[in-house]
Amino acid sequence: MTTYLPTPHSCHLQWHVTEKCNFHCTHCYLTEEYLKNELSTEECLKIVDMWVDYCKKLGITQHRNLTLSGGEPILKKDWWKILEYISEYKKKGLINRFYIMTNGSTVTDEIIKRYLSLGVNYMQISVEGMEKVNDEIRGKGNFKKAVEGAKIILKNGMPLSFSLTLTKKNIGEVEPLARFAATLGIGGLGTGRIVPIGGGSQMKDLTLTPEETREWYLEVEKINERLRRDKINFQVDYHCSDSLYNTIRPDAARTNPQTGHGCSTPFDVFTLMPNGDVFPCRRLPILIGNVKETTFVEMYYASNKMWQLKNWNNSADECQNCNYLKICRGSGKCIAFGYFGTPHAPDPGCWYLFNGFPKKKYPKEKDEDKITYFQRYIKNLRFDLEPLDLKETKRKMRIINLNKLDKVKENEIDLISFEFEEKDLNINTGERISRFLEQLEEKKISFQIAKPLPPCIFDLKTQKQFGKYNLPKNCLKCPSLFRLEGKRIILCDGRKGPDYKYMNNQEQIWEFFEMMKEYDEPTFFNKCKTCIHKMRGTCYFIHNCTLKPLKPFENKLSGD
Repeated sequence: MTTYLPTPHSCHLQWHVTEKCNFHCTHCYLTEEYLKNELSTEECLKIVDMWVDYCKKLGITQHRNLTLSGGEPILKKDWWKILEYISEYKKKGLINRFYIMTNGSTVTDEIIKRYLSLGVNYMQISVEGMEKVNDEIRGKGNFKKAVEGAKIILKNGMPLSFSLTLTKKNIGEVEPLARFAATLGIGGLGTGRIVPIGGGSQMKDLTLTPEETREWYLEVEKINERLRRDKINFQVDYHCSDSLYNTIRPDAARTNPQTGHGCSTPFDVFTLMPNGDVFPCRRLPILIGNVKETTFVEMYYASNKMWQLKNWNNSADECQNCNYLKICRGSGKCIAFGYFGTPHAPDPGCWYLFNGFPKKKYPKEKDEDKITYFQRYIKNLRFDLEPLDLKETKRKMRIINLNKLDKVKENEIDLISFEFEEKDLNINTGERISRFLEQLEEKKISFQIAKPLPPCIFDLKTQKQFGKYNLPKNCLKCPSLFRLEGKRIILCDGRKGPDYKYMNNQEQIWEFFEMMKEYDEPTFFNKCKTCIHKMRGTCYFIHNCTLKPLKPFENKLSGD
């Protein structure tokens, strides 16, 4: 549970568990490179643990949703073992909803019954139109396979929807497909404009122009009206990248949650690829980490790319000056990335900015110092935290070996920390440090003690003597909690945080440090294992500081 750091209200993990697939769709986003480095079963189980832990640490208690996709996900080795592991978390109430995306060709009665027993809430099948057009895109005979799969899913009582990737080629197929799907008992049809990445990058000529995009949004309204008129209980929906529609109907957020919330990347979504790579969204392939090396907590808070995507001030100038920005919320960041090469460009389907296919170029990177977040997706956005004085980040740290107290150069004294060995954990050490500090005071040398000291070096006398030095009791009060390398936060244990401007106060940096240190294996001196201070939990030295020898570092702030 966070107190100071901004956190999302919800979290959706879309997990592409395998690249293996029995279809070869022309617009597919996937790449064969992932086939060579798929995560092992044990790694997959650890990922589930890691994601649940992420939700716990951030205090996310609702909309903790997990979608398994591929490729064709059932082709993943040990598929059922992974599902059973996820199911146990769902039974404990630590996962709210659990979805599976499929092409429909692999399902059987037995499989769907097993899905239901494991707590799967919902399934989705991708279809690109009626039989002729669908099979041109997804392969001959695959429409019939999808339909047969849909019938099996519905017969067993599993909720199901269809999904369609919209291009000029299949735009006329939406209403016939919707009417056909309704006869099967399918719950709805989601449509999303093609993103020109992967196989889709070769299909830019099939992308809707801005004028066609606007006409499409109005056509969906007409399709849904005709369905209602014919007493067909079925809805055609837009995609989360289609919040441009809100500029036509500003009240759409109340009637269509999918369009209303807009693109929530990178606030509450992670996309996990078969090799462990993590993107903010499957259709926005910007690498923010790999789960073999980095936790979800670290990716969310330490990745500059994630913070940059959150920052509205990184939007293109045209969007910044547009009255519709708060309504459309940038619309399709993924489509902008696929078309222009940057998520900070406008949606190329925006008819307010472009006439025909846009040809303008936008800078690939954008990292404004002014920061504005869209608060809808964030809780705990604090405005009462005081930024640290940057002068404090330039102070020199001197780590002192207790065996060399007499060799310390006085001109190096500013922030001081003491390096302990096992033999130093006794009250004689406290007396030695006390005498050393008194000598500094006599010479009128200004200093401040960084990092907590172990309580086992104090007796009542030295405790009283040290009272005047304002020792840090924990890391929140420690002046050496972090340093800056250029613009980037480096915690005292060597971990990287984001750039300072994204986490510019002691409270947030401390909270990030506290969350991250829980992933480290604790290390203790042998003497500490039976220490009463450790058993009582009163030794801040053990709980908040590394016991490994540290090299002195000097804090400097670069001019860039």
